[in-house]
Amino acid sequence: MSKVVVEVNENPVGVTVDNSTPVTVTLGTSGPQGPQGEPGAPGEVLYSDLSYVHIQNVAQSTWNITHGLQFVPNITVIDSAGTVVEGSYEYPNNNSVVLTFSNPFSGKAYLS
Repeated sequence: MSKVVVEVNENPVGVTVDNSTPVTVTLGTSGPQGPQGEPGAPGEVLYSDLSYVHIQNVAQSTWNITHGLQFVPNITVIDSAGTVVEGSYEYPNNNSVVLTFSNPFSGKAYLS
């Protein structure tokens, strides 16, 4: 098994393989954006936005969220003061979640 060490000091990049003579690799900039791809097949589900933000304006200890993402998302909850809040989450299905907290508060839930 080979050991590879990579050092990045702006430009160029030095790469050493198995303590042999260093190899210099010059990094360039990325090229122009390529053409747009072909559209998907009819009936194919294309996801353009895989996130959802729930705004809870009324302070409650249970938040029922229907997000429509069609999967079980990761969740970050922020209260109205900007503090991350921990709670328990139940996922009745791939399009909704029930968040339960020890005290009622208002804020936002970021789902992705």
